[in-house]
Amino acid sequence: MRKGRQFILGKSDGRCRFVHVVTRTAGQEILFGDDEREGFRKILFKQLKFSGLRALAWCLMGNHLHLLLELPDKEAALEGWTEEDFIARLSVLEDEMSTRLTLGDVEMFRRNGHAAGVTEIASRVRARLFDLSVFMKELKQRMTLAYNYRHGRSGTLWEGRFKCTLVEGGDALCAVAAYIDLNPVRAGLVERPEDYRWCSYAAAVGGMRLARAGLASAIAPGKKLRWVQAAGRYREYLFGVGREVRGGQTPDGHVKSRGGFTQGEIEAVLAAGGKLTLAQALRCRVRYFTDGVVLGSQGFVDEFFASRREVFGERRQSGGRRMKGAEWGEMRVLRDLKDRVVTLPVSD
Repeated sequence: MRKGRQFILGKSDGRCRFVHVVTRTAGQEILFGDDEREGFRKILFKQLKFSGLRALAWCLMGNHLHLLLELPDKEAALEGWTEEDFIARLSVLEDEMSTRLTLGDVEMFRRNGHAAGVTEIASRVRARLFDLSVFMKELKQRMTLAYNYRHGRSGTLWEGRFKCTLVEGGDALCAVAAYIDLNPVRAGLVERPEDYRWCSYAAAVGGMRLARAGLASAIAPGKKLRWVQAAGRYREYLFGVGREVRGGQTPDGHVKSRGGFTQGEIEAVLAAGGKLTLAQALRCRVRYFTDGVVLGSQGFVDEFFASRREVFGERRQSGGRRMKGAEWGEMRVLRDLKDRVVTLPVSD
């Protein structure tokens, strides 16, 4: 499924969708230090505000970026928008020279009574909104320009196109959010995700409203769950029962400490061919979350399979495939990966 993005997003059914997006540096070279990640975080949120997409979880690492995005149906999201609304949207990016020039063109067209020129610009803005491919293209371009300017370099920064996986709301969505926030823990950069400034959980613990709202939605999509209700549930999910926890203060002020499996014990289970618990698996590199194409319940994956039935062979009768390597519960994937689905050690 080399054209996974078009395969996943090619048809719209009017519903909101969730996708896990991953993009890596060229050659997966570790290029980003603290200053770069801080700058990238600002670029990310500006791009999200302009595009209309919403991040439920994110993590900026030294050589890659993870995003869990909520994608509304474009036509539904733009219903009722006027030409003036599209032009006004450009103000989000008015600190950029290209946008200032475009706004200057708008003023000139209006002075000259050239309504068609204004309409053309509004149409171009419309095409950029609520679109994952455009969002990622512009995000990567802006990050590349910022990085190259800072380091006096030129050329590409990213390794080809981004990967994306369609994720069902519910258990799968929460699992992917936790997987993203645990990136720095898996890489050995911190012991606890709240200690890593450039992930959504640390931002939520630090009081960022967007991060808190995003993770609350990951826990209970479609419901208005307050952070005070979501914080404990998500932290329990992050730490689970399969990992040694030596203590740490939770958002509600309680100090916890409990035993569990060490990283070495997890590796031993994998080496022996045993299955990990979900909590253990989330601290490994899980290819299903990046290469599984569609992740969710059997019914969710089967529904997607039925909607794309024409691209599959006649011998395949269903979409959902069981996942290997851990106790995944009711989660299924569309793509049946053959090997190295859960690996250690990692820097994913």
